[in-house]
Amino acid sequence: MDTDDAAHERRGEHRKKVKITVLLKMGVLLNGRGIAQDISQHGMRLISPQIFKTMSTVQQKDFIGAPLRVMLPVEALTLNGLIAWVDLKRGEGAITITSTSDDEKWMEFIISNKI
Repeated sequence: MDTDDAAHERRGEHRKKVKITVLLKMGVLLNGRGIAQDISQHGMRLISPQIFKTMSTVQQKDFIGAPLRVMLPVEALTLNGLIAWVDLKRGEGAITITSTSDDEKWMEFIISNKI
């Protein structure tokens, strides 16, 4: 078994590398901008030092499972999700998408980007 096969089998869904500017909102106090790096139908990897790197007193476990709203202004689409993992040193994290503002528009976005 190749190492490429092992890495591919570990993921449940195919992901596509993208670079999309997003707006993030976590609770009432944390707002910021970020970049979506990898997208799949049910998840997204985000880079946002404003959200994931700002507070030094917050630990990694405090973020996991917290709700996060991701807005794609270009597509006029909002995604709601739960934080799956974070890397506080690099200012990045990933979410699992729980709902969208428009499911049909999200599916069109997924299909148009061949995800």
